[in-house]
Amino acid sequence: MILKKFYLTFCALLIGTSLLFVPVHAENRTEAEKKETEALLQKGLTVHEIDREVARLAEEDVKLGGQLTDTEKKIAAQEIVVKDAKKRAGKVIRSYYAGERESLWSVLLSVRSLPDLLKTYEYLDIILDHDHRSLTAHQDAYRELGAMKTKLANQRTDLQKTKENYLKQKERILALQSELNRELDASGRSELILALIQELNGRWEQEGLPLFRTYFRSLAGVMDYFPELLTPGGKDSHLTLESGGGKFQMTDHQLNAFLRSKDGKFDDLTFQFKPDGVMAFGTKGDMDVSIKGTYEMEKDGDQPVIAFRVQELVFNGFKLPDTTGKSLEKEFNLRIYPKKLFSFVSVEHITLEDGLLAIKLGLNW
Repeated sequence: MILKKFYLTFCALLIGTSLLFVPVHAENRTEAEKKETEALLQKGLTVHEIDREVARLAEEDVKLGGQLTDTEKKIAAQEIVVKDAKKRAGKVIRSYYAGERESLWSVLLSVRSLPDLLKTYEYLDIILDHDHRSLTAHQDAYRELGAMKTKLANQRTDLQKTKENYLKQKERILALQSELNRELDASGRSELILALIQELNGRWEQEGLPLFRTYFRSLAGVMDYFPELLTPGGKDSHLTLESGGGKFQMTDHQLNAFLRSKDGKFDDLTFQFKPDGVMAFGTKGDMDVSIKGTYEMEKDGDQPVIAFRVQELVFNGFKLPDTTGKSLEKEFNLRIYPKKLFSFVSVEHITLEDGLLAIKLGLNW
């Protein structure tokens, strides 16, 4: 890694020009300084990323607040619509209770000629259609108002969660920044380390984060081809049907071949299945990246989905905080929707082994 190599070279030159023979204690000190520097760089990158998440949450807070206000205005307008529709529906219902509509049928039965019968029936049909539309309009308006109120409640919940997360991350970054400042002062090399932190953070922003986004975007795009893997008897199918259900099985070698056949960006990234999760690692130029995650069953509304959850991201040997993985999960949808593929299929459990992903499926006829 460039930053680590740069720092080691700097230390070597500094020591080489000062001493012809390096004592053991000096070597130990150099190793200790190297570890200290790496730890401070790690902390500096963590602070940088959490600060970015705090800024994102602040923007989301403003956005959700605006959406909430807009929904409240729409509810106020819809309540007027409901009130008017209720008033019109009430008139229709009262007319039936008062027997006014029965007299219309009496008129229809009292006509003596076919032309009068047809004309009277046409008028009666118009009146009944108006009654029906008045009652339906009230039902629709009331239903829409209920949906708006549900949406408002969800928006308030989302806004509250965002505010709580914002305060949590703000508190977290303040503590980390204070800790970093103390450790920089204690190191006696604060200017050098700050320069290295700025270089690392800049490289992450300009090259590292865009590279991770490229991989996640490509993964989200490949999801469109996923049905090919689930078509029984298909060329690329990995689904076998059994009594009462089915099983999807795929090795990591097969996954890598499939991904690379759909997008050349995966030529630089290799996936591995392990019992504790899915690993992806690769090198692009002088950048080393790795992704660790796992598949989990969860709900998207009422729909069951298989979601990929990021557990760890590493860039050039430095771990990114959990906020980075979560932000990428929000930005790119890596979920599998079994019901969209087959409405009668349910996922019973997911198993990860060395080199193998297995998904047990049930059938709901």
